Amino acid sequence: MRKTLTLLLGLFAAGVFFGGIQKTTADEAVAINKLRRRPLLGVQRWDMFSGKGATQQKELGYLPGGPGFLRDSQWHNRVPFFCRRTKDVAWVQHPTDAGPVWFNYPFSQQLLQESMDQELRYASDAGIDFFVYHGPARKLFSNGWELRNNFDCHLSSTIPEAKKVKLTWALYGHRAIRYTKSKVAAMMDETIDYIKSPSWQTVKDGRPLIIVYHPERFRAALQIAKGNERMTGAGFIAYVRMRVEAIGLKNPYIVGCMEPRDSFIHAKVLKDEGYDAFMDYEGAYGGAVAKRDEAPTYAAATKEMLQTCEQEYLNCGLPFIPPCPSMHYRWPHAFNRKGQPIDEIYHSQWPKDGDLAVRLKAVLDLVARHPEDCDAQTVIMYSWNEHSGGGGICPTMGESPDYEPVTQWVDEVAEVLAAWTYP
Repeated sequence: MRKTLTLLLGLFAAGVFFGGIQKTTADEAVAINKLRRRPLLGVQRWDMFSGKGATQQKELGYLPGGPGFLRDSQWHNRVPFFCRRTKDVAWVQHPTDAGPVWFNYPFSQQLLQESMDQELRYASDAGIDFFVYHGPARKLFSNGWELRNNFDCHLSSTIPEAKKVKLTWALYGHRAIRYTKSKVAAMMDETIDYIKSPSWQTVKDGRPLIIVYHPERFRAALQIAKGNERMTGAGFIAYVRMRVEAIGLKNPYIVGCMEPRDSFIHAKVLKDEGYDAFMDYEGAYGGAVAKRDEAPTYAAATKEMLQTCEQEYLNCGLPFIPPCPSMHYRWPHAFNRKGQPIDEIYHSQWPKDGDLAVRLKAVLDLVARHPEDCDAQTVIMYSWNEHSGGGGICPTMGESPDYEPVTQWVDEVAEVLAAWTYP
């Protein structure tokens, strides 16, 4: 301990802290990390439960016209805690074709705020550091598919926990937007006010964290734009940096987020374009295309995921944020394009008690052991509320009539974050 303190005092004197120009060595970084708190944990969100727009059709299937992934009773144990069975919601005049699970119809902003406040309490109590919100800019595509409604509630929340759980939203490279230089400018116009907010997550001593979801789609659209609207991938990243630094903030830490996995394949291209790091959106490793529950166990998938990180992610020439999927069990989505059920999908089995805790601790340990490759000292988990698309740690709906929320997965996360120490 005395040797570590001596080293740290030397680092302060040398100016490594507080803006000095000296570069921290790997050994020094390890010593520093030993006295720091644990790596940051962010959790990705896909907010299709607000009650607005297609959210009533897509996930719960309360209204007809969408897939209704969680409509079947076998999936009701994966419905978020704020939902109720339609038969128990006597204060609403339901449509005749309403599905079996209800939330927020007719739409109420107050109800959405109250449910979001409770989500923030759960996240804060667990020790989660920030949420990653996804979806296109409102001005560019159909009011952002109504994916920003919970984001708005996070910003407007007045509860203390809302300040403890920070946020970021991803720059969303969807094909349908057909990005041009002008559309990139409009996206940043909408984003920049939020980046100025004290709620926006930073890494590496105050650098705003910016996640670019589907960098390859931004690149492809901007390369075929006409005339002055054209932009290279490197030009896109340079522009994002310029907009952030122009408002007096530090050089942003920009992460290229690839879907669904194998982002390490793109590390060289992302480095050449100026990204600071790369990451997976889902990061589902260790599964198999198999019939339901005949895929590898969750524990086996964790082992393969960690091996992949050690063999493929390290020493790519670009830092990374490692994969850490909460689950990857997509059976509510097991339909072909004609809506017919299919017998096999890629998945690993549902976790047993303690499996998620083992995975999260192992990924936090990985980040701490590799301060150069994981220089942001951050883990971003998939996901908070992808309840139909794979899994989530947001508490789920209990049984009628008490509806006591089931908090098993967020509880496992909380236990790890509270007990974690430098490996």
